[in-house]
Amino acid sequence: MKFQQRSRRRGVILTPQGLQKLQHAKSQSENNENFGNRYSRETLGFRMRLDPDTVAKVFACEAGVDKQTLKYCFSAFNLQLESEDYQFAHPDRNLQNNNREIQNSLSWGEAPDVSLFRGRTEELATLKQWILNESPTNKAIPCRLLTLLGMGGIGKTWFSVKLTQQLQDQFDFVIWRSLSPRRPLKDLLSDLIAFLSNGQDTNLPDNLHGRMSWFIDYLQRHRCLLVLDGADAVLQECANQKSPCKSCIWFPQKGDQEYREFFKRVGETAHQSCLILTSRKKPKEIIPLEGEILPVRVFHLNGLQMPDVQELFHAKGAFAGTPDDWHKLVESYAGHPLSLNLASTTIQNLFAGNISEFLQQQTPVFGEVSNLLEQQWQCLSDMAQEILKSLASHCQAISFAELRSQLASSISPQILLEVLESLQARSLIETKGARFSLHPLVMEYVNSQLILEQKIQLQPSPLFEQKHQLQIAS
Repeated sequence: MKFQQRSRRRGVILTPQGLQKLQHAKSQSENNENFGNRYSRETLGFRMRLDPDTVAKVFACEAGVDKQTLKYCFSAFNLQLESEDYQFAHPDRNLQNNNREIQNSLSWGEAPDVSLFRGRTEELATLKQWILNESPTNKAIPCRLLTLLGMGGIGKTWFSVKLTQQLQDQFDFVIWRSLSPRRPLKDLLSDLIAFLSNGQDTNLPDNLHGRMSWFIDYLQRHRCLLVLDGADAVLQECANQKSPCKSCIWFPQKGDQEYREFFKRVGETAHQSCLILTSRKKPKEIIPLEGEILPVRVFHLNGLQMPDVQELFHAKGAFAGTPDDWHKLVESYAGHPLSLNLASTTIQNLFAGNISEFLQQQTPVFGEVSNLLEQQWQCLSDMAQEILKSLASHCQAISFAELRSQLASSISPQILLEVLESLQARSLIETKGARFSLHPLVMEYVNSQLILEQKIQLQPSPLFEQKHQLQIAS
């Protein structure tokens, strides 16, 4: 048996993120310990236990060094070297070409800084197995289209950046792009092809179908990792025809169909790359293609665990709470990062960091989270809203038969199945063991809608008020 020999790599260099982290720590140390004066190369070498020339090489990010050297540099400022802080240097290139290659192989767009990312190690490990085809059973096909699904604010964007950082060494090209605000697919493909070709392919086909084929050809010839964040921005469809929400009528349906066709073609066509989508809604076009060991898969992202929530809170300041307080706080939000982040600020500003006092207010849904849920609620059909109201009336998950018994008899099993699938695709309901329930935040919001409707029903009509006033006057 012949083994394919891998090309020898010549050491590692800092990534832009790793260099920024090291420079920031050095600047802080200079301000705190050296009266604001810069360290000399000799001083840095002594502190890092390295030759001054090696220190200069590390900060120049031109020639590769061994990984232990970078560890010495980081530990000198009490930093821990992580996988996203370094990358392999490319062999057999002069320094100028080496710099250009590193710059052109990674394109992060407006990816957020995830240096405060905590937890979700199991989820990251699972998706790395899917994408790199490292399944213990070895039955799975490498994942070429992955949809990272979850409700708004669950942390899909940060998770996608962290995952990409951990995978970047395994791909020839890494691209991270946000789809919000929405841009025409034709323009996006031009941007991607320009990056993949290093600006060489400028005479692109005028028609969209041709550009899709051109781009997929790159996915077949190179190993590319492409992340498109916020795919729900181009998958808008409002079921509430009586009162469609603004976010759905801003975008023309033609553009949405173009993106849907693009996602389908990337999932259907054989290639050696991977496209990751983050979305609150699953593209219906990929549903027939997905499966546990198939190249098209969907991963539902859940909330954070207690230790990770506590670590994030303590990064913002001091908080007082018993273990039971922390448990209730995390449970009431189901580890929802955005909600917990908003809550932490409120607890600091209004309750002096006292978690117990905040919990006594029993108001978990407010601010940006309420706006996100309101937007999704307005997109739902009357039937979908009724199903959510029915689920909200139960503290425990219920079966399909139990749910159907509570709804109008005119709703057929076929229609109910279709609506439930739509709600699940929007990350509004949770299923476990053939039983349905609501996320705690969704349940809180739906219950607030029920209370609001009851108040409206109890209010007397304007005609009644007018008659009542006439009777008093007489």
